[in-house]
Amino acid sequence: IIEIMASQVTDSIVNEVKKAEVFSIIADETMDLSRHEQVALIVRYVNQSFEIQERFIGFYRTLQTDGASLATLIKSTLSALGLDISALRGQCYDGAANMRGPYKGVATRILSENPLAYYVHCYAHILNLCVVDMVSCIPVVRNAFGILQALRNFIEVSSKRHAVFEKITSQKTYSAGPATLKSLSDTRWNCRVEAIRAVLENFDEMVQALNEIAHGGSKAGTEAYALLRNVQDFNFLYCMFFIRRVLMQTNHLSKCLQSEDFTYQTAMAMAKSTVSVLKEMKSDDFASQTFNHVNELCQKNGYSGPCVPRKRVIPTKLGGGVKSSFEKPEDYYRTEILYSTLDTLIEEVEDPFSENDLFIFKSLADVLSSESPSDESVGAVSTTYSIDQEDLNSEINLFSQMFKDGVADKSNEEEERTQLEKRLQFFREMALHDTLPNLSKLYVLYLTIPVTTASAERSFSSLRQLKTYLRTIMTDARVSNLAILQIEKGGQAVNILDIVTRFASRKDRRLQFF
Repeated sequence: IIEIMASQVTDSIVNEVKKAEVFSIIADETMDLSRHEQVALIVRYVNQSFEIQERFIGFYRTLQTDGASLATLIKSTLSALGLDISALRGQCYDGAANMRGPYKGVATRILSENPLAYYVHCYAHILNLCVVDMVSCIPVVRNAFGILQALRNFIEVSSKRHAVFEKITSQKTYSAGPATLKSLSDTRWNCRVEAIRAVLENFDEMVQALNEIAHGGSKAGTEAYALLRNVQDFNFLYCMFFIRRVLMQTNHLSKCLQSEDFTYQTAMAMAKSTVSVLKEMKSDDFASQTFNHVNELCQKNGYSGPCVPRKRVIPTKLGGGVKSSFEKPEDYYRTEILYSTLDTLIEEVEDPFSENDLFIFKSLADVLSSESPSDESVGAVSTTYSIDQEDLNSEINLFSQMFKDGVADKSNEEEERTQLEKRLQFFREMALHDTLPNLSKLYVLYLTIPVTTASAERSFSSLRQLKTYLRTIMTDARVSNLAILQIEKGGQAVNILDIVTRFASRKDRRLQFF
């Protein structure tokens, strides 16, 4: 019955994809509790109302994770569902070598069969890698996050030490933040800002708990004392305060990138805006404000203050000693820590994000959002997608005039929307799908291009709920079918009569019961 219900849901998804005529594939892999490598497959398409749909089509076990095996798995799955790979217009994976490799990666192998199936490196993964690199490149910041993880491991792993911390936090009169310390992970996108927030909002209680453990009779007193010395330090607090401000900006972008209706133009615009905000943070005012706030906190509580690291003295016979170039500690923290961290993050965001900045994507955005797109963009789009250029130009001119006249009669109630979104909304409201077929085709193509693999990542949560440690011997087919029913429960309702009929027809002896 589960198999029949899942196949009915899958068939409805496939039928909608075929109506859309073009689609994209999103894939990511994870290991379940049985230590089986499971590949989550998502199809992205646009329905008749120009609404983006990302639908789950199953978990598929793979014995190998090389590019050839995964490409074969994707192609065989699409073929089994009746989806033609020639209709594929985009593929979105993470940045692993087996997925994006220029010679043997999955994207390259599929592109060799269908040159229009453009590869997009998941924007959310790119941003996460940028943050990981930022944290690891600056020694002071790297050490601060090491202390952060050590704090969590020390307090949360032990039930006795957690009880001490919990007893102290329960006495707080007001608490709007997290009551427990958070763990760090290179693969969880929002963990760092949550870990910093948990420490800063429970800092006094954490210090009190470490003091109590350090002066107690347990064997963990030495480790608690060492952690206490580390957290009551200017370097640690300075990194926590300014990194929290930085990560709040990137975290907002990360959350937006996890939306399934995000488009290429919106992703690039938000990335550029985030970079602009980060560049504005690289100012003397922000640096002085952060330094003075942390310095006052340290002086008030008697913590160790700021200091400039001592430079190694070079012997005179080798050229003479080198004096520190910083007259004040504030100059050192501003230049060597805050500015260096921001420069690293800005560079990391600008360069990798430009990887997906393909000319055809920019040309599509220009054609669909501009009143008078460039001839180069129109020519590239016409050539790539086999559209008559004169017909496309005439449709663009007609629609631009209609949009100008139509918008002039309306109030500016949605100024926050991008120009492309406004034009798409007008195109949808005027029902120009059949009137302007070339523009309609281009809107569908543009919206079909995937941006992130967040939908595949979210499906892993269902996998953890379905395949628990009590169900590790569950077959892969059953896991996939249950996942389809759980993840797609908000979609089209199943036909109970059809399920009963198909179930009864599988064996003759069942017919007498139905």
